[in-house]
Amino acid sequence: MNRPSTIDFFGMTALSLIILLLTACSPVERQDLAEVQEVPDGRFPTVAVVNVFEPPGESNVRSSLMLSKGAGLIGTEESGNIFKSEDDGQSWRKVFDGDEEWGIADIRNFIRAQDGHIYFTMTEPARVGRSMDDGESWGIVYTAPASRTVGLVQLDSGTILVGLRRSENMMTSIIRTEDYFKTFQWIPLSQTALRQNTTCFGYWGGNEVLAGVGYEGSGKVYKSVDGGLSWEIKAEIPDARDVMGFYKGGNDIYVFTSGNGTLLKSTDNGETWTKYHQFWSQGFLGECEPFEHDGKSYLLMSATDQSNEIYRHLVLISDDQGATWHEWIDLVSEAMGKVYSSKDSGGGASNLSVLSENTVIVGVGNHSVQGRAYTLHVGE
Repeated sequence: MNRPSTIDFFGMTALSLIILLLTACSPVERQDLAEVQEVPDGRFPTVAVVNVFEPPGESNVRSSLMLSKGAGLIGTEESGNIFKSEDDGQSWRKVFDGDEEWGIADIRNFIRAQDGHIYFTMTEPARVGRSMDDGESWGIVYTAPASRTVGLVQLDSGTILVGLRRSENMMTSIIRTEDYFKTFQWIPLSQTALRQNTTCFGYWGGNEVLAGVGYEGSGKVYKSVDGGLSWEIKAEIPDARDVMGFYKGGNDIYVFTSGNGTLLKSTDNGETWTKYHQFWSQGFLGECEPFEHDGKSYLLMSATDQSNEIYRHLVLISDDQGATWHEWIDLVSEAMGKVYSSKDSGGGASNLSVLSENTVIVGVGNHSVQGRAYTLHVGE
């Protein structure tokens, strides 16, 4: 792997500088980036694959959520099924068939809201679902004017934001509700930008929230300072297919992407961004979650190295608030009995949920491959 070259800023022409200063969003510049480091012996807890669940006929385990210690949900792509585990990911039972019940094809994102209920976004048609009994039964609370509901977050105020794909207003849009979808606002992030996915949100309290945008065009980061009522573009990432998520380390905010396996960093609360770390020439960074084990704090990230024919589905680990990352486990290498060919290792490790101090779930797949939920055991 070659290190990306540093941009020679002082070699830019005067015209380029003028254009740069007039640009509405922050430029994303390439810095000299360190490669992913191998795990030093004893620095991180041990980890191993202890179960691999393959939902029949499903190409992707798209989403996951911790319900309580040792219990969680996973959602799939082909037929919008939801499975539940109550034994630390050792077994899964189907609790919802989205295709059969609602004619949907995808379970995109879950949250547990302040009212104690579980909400999720989905594909075709674009609805928001809710469970009031920890996933045992589900109902529809909202149908959006779009093809897909994607990103999902609740603010401290109780406001829920839902990202849309292919919104009927032909703009990159969200739905905003302050009363659990009894009433709602349909808000474009931009009045001029072409219609894209609003894939994810970054939120750490108060009225400020970030939105990651991508898929049908270059990746972008938007920011709202009024609880999602209005938005301003802060960064455009031309080489990213999509913006997958955010995490906060100390006072810095990071955003991660698909397509180019890259982290971007903001040191000013999301106002400006620089390219911080590119893991692989082609890659997929899926989801980042905090993890506590034996009194120590870590960050875990699901990721896929797509630079070779046989993809590597990984979990990366950091013990310095995301400043550096290490390859913690290669899921494919640990479970070769469930991987039969290079095609079978395709797609990406799209999501990750911590079920307990000793259990992590990772969802893997995409399109023509077999979707899988890997259950990882941490520690002795």
